[in-house]
Amino acid sequence: MMPYDRRSAPRQDSGNLIVDSDPVASDRFACLGMGVTLDLNEHGVRMQYAKPFSMGERWRFSIALGEAVVDVVGRVVHVSQTLNGTYEAGVEFLEISGSDIRKIRDHLSRKAS
Repeated sequence: MMPYDRRSAPRQDSGNLIVDSDPVASDRFACLGMGVTLDLNEHGVRMQYAKPFSMGERWRFSIALGEAVVDVVGRVVHVSQTLNGTYEAGVEFLEISGSDIRKIRDHLSRKAS
């Protein structure tokens, strides 16, 4: 039996580059680290990262979606360490523009085709 999925939109598998920066810094291009998305929708992302996260942590990051880049501020809603020593984190989007939501939707619909 499948557990109940509380997401408002299903996530699709993805493997996109993530670059994060300090959520209070003015320079969004000041790179603090990199990771990769594991699945994605317009409300959040599950990603793999080398550094640990704290539950509730808020951070700013960018996701490369082919030719497009989306900028997001999100909050870590779950985190676990994997067998290879990296971390998987689920992040809920808190701040994302309407145009970036459309970029995600377009990217995912192209992948599904």
